[in-house]
Amino acid sequence: MSSTTTTTTTRTTTTSNNDDAPSTSVLASLPYTRGVINYLDRSVDKPYTYLYEQDKEPANNHVYVSPTVNISDLRHLSHQQRIQAGFTTDHAGFQIIDGFGSPDTPQQWADRKWDLAGWLESTYYSDVDQLLKSHLGVTSTFIFDHTVRKRRTKEQQSLPDTPDNRTPVAFAHSDQSRKAGENRIEKHLGNDTLERVKRGELHAQLINVWRPLRGQAWDTPLAVADSRTVSRGQDGNPPDWRETELRYPTWTGETLSIHPNPDHRWYYYSGLPTDKAILLKCYDSRTETRTPHTAFTDPQTPADAEPRWSVEVRVLAITDPSAKGEASSSSQA
Repeated sequence: MSSTTTTTTTRTTTTSNNDDAPSTSVLASLPYTRGVINYLDRSVDKPYTYLYEQDKEPANNHVYVSPTVNISDLRHLSHQQRIQAGFTTDHAGFQIIDGFGSPDTPQQWADRKWDLAGWLESTYYSDVDQLLKSHLGVTSTFIFDHTVRKRRTKEQQSLPDTPDNRTPVAFAHSDQSRKAGENRIEKHLGNDTLERVKRGELHAQLINVWRPLRGQAWDTPLAVADSRTVSRGQDGNPPDWRETELRYPTWTGETLSIHPNPDHRWYYYSGLPTDKAILLKCYDSRTETRTPHTAFTDPQTPADAEPRWSVEVRVLAITDPSAKGEASSSSQA
């Protein structure tokens, strides 16, 4: 695979209104590409999408605005520099991590075990559990689903969209609203757990673990926006997030679309290899930190790049302070 050459022009970085904004000295000289980000237009009052066939209303009422923006390349920062700039799930809402959770997984991944029926559920889910416990310090996880995404060639456009063969999503969003995050907790972990989360006894996060399946993700890469540059309605500014209904035959879910804002700062990692993953925070019981994300077309993609294949695993990650305390006491005994 040939390497891509990124633009080296520097730019001024606008810091966010939050106290923990990234260091401009680290970010100002980052190479970047230019890409189109599809946002929900502010004219849409109550966005919705039907996920089944019906004849009452249009399938959705979305209107998009699609500016071309700078998307800075995090390939050029070391792990320590990314941490220093606040590119973590706690601050920016996303985090790039190295490796897998188990020493056996890298070879199995290279052997394409992920293509075997049931392997992701039986083996990779456990790997993700260990990965999040190691990197985020959570005490338990519940993995409720995963999606495989494959960018299709022209000849494959007519293939059906299934959980094992979905196309990349090319509009800015976050997978869950606060309401949807709490609904997931109640559905999978029960009302008692949800009440403990609401009382602050447990810290709950919903993390999407995104990883390429093969090679390097040069083609149709994932762009992420720094949560600290997204307006939550502070200082009299309109909020950028907008709750969006997902309408099913028997229930209605809720995701978050995002409106355009020139303050947003977008990032990607060109040619992300399979031994790295991107953690995307979609819900946090204690904060409003979450990252907008979207697939985009990078004009600097090498001509010989394979179509992007990736997997995302969605995880309820729970931290129980009392459990962490018991583990600490046990280790000192």
